[in-house]
Amino acid sequence: MKNNQIKLINYMKSHFKKIGIFNILFLTIGLFSIITFYSCDKDDSQQNNNDNYYIKYNIKAPSPYGRFSNWTASTPDGTYSNNGLQTSNWNQTYGPVNKGFTCKVQIGNYQGGTPTIEIHVSKNGDPFTLKTTMTGASASYVINF
Repeated sequence: MKNNQIKLINYMKSHFKKIGIFNILFLTIGLFSIITFYSCDKDDSQQNNNDNYYIKYNIKAPSPYGRFSNWTASTPDGTYSNNGLQTSNWNQTYGPVNKGFTCKVQIGNYQGGTPTIEIHVSKNGDPFTLKTTMTGASASYVINF
């Protein structure tokens, strides 16, 4: 009986050593994961709050005789309106605006061909990127990058 008790005690000691090593390994991995998680930079939603976007609108009428008038464009301060002036092209830059801003252009009248509307966006001073081009009386784009 005494021999069996000694074997049982030795078995339990080796078993608890294995469990102890497993617990230390598990604790180390857990701590490493927590440290890594909390040392990360801000997530995208926090960084986007600091982004500045600028919009550049271009409207071009086709052919040398194309003209358009009575157009509107969304701006940070509301809506820009141009009534009565006929022109063959127009471009203007507005900003800063935030992510989620809806860039929109509407043309009231055109003649001599359908105009092409381009909406370009710049983020944080980067070069402007063409986001949409539309041949017609309106175009829109929601800033989402």
